Amino acid sequence: MKINRFGKAEILNPQEITLLFTEGLVKPRDRALFGVCLYAAARITVSR
Repeated sequence: MKINRFGKAEILNPQEITLLFTEGLVKPRDRALFGVCLYAAARITVSR
């Protein structure tokens, strides 16, 4: 997910989502997880 300069998440447009599914996510597991999160409007965070 993109982050703008104000610390708020930016919404992916349909072209970016298509690009993720076609070129970004190569493992079927990753595509399935991203698809479920996208359908459920879930947020993905990375713990640091």
